[in-house]
Amino acid sequence: MPKVKLVALTTPLPGKEAEFNDWYQNKHLGEVTSVPGFEGAQRFQLVAKLAGSDPNTYLAIYDADVEDPGALLAGMGELAQSGKMTPPIFQDMATTYTALFTECGDYVKAGG
Repeated sequence: MPKVKLVALTTPLPGKEAEFNDWYQNKHLGEVTSVPGFEGAQRFQLVAKLAGSDPNTYLAIYDADVEDPGALLAGMGELAQSGKMTPPIFQDMATTYTALFTECGDYVKAGG
């Protein structure tokens, strides 16, 4: 089965960072990873920008191992339609970037 990464770059609404972080860490990650095929997820906060102009300050990487990556998207759509996914009311949707990637090469370990 292909390894899949769902990547989400996000920014909280002004003045809503605490609420955004609480919602994302304590609700959203669990809701999304409840979709069959997801194995887990982790969030990261920007500490330095090396290149590019993306304004987002947070990154979430969701790991999945599935035959059909489209099934993850369908599962997320079903979750949202069912009302079981909490709306992102503290997130700046104008800057949000979400994409699904499948692996296209072997993992390279340091020194190897």
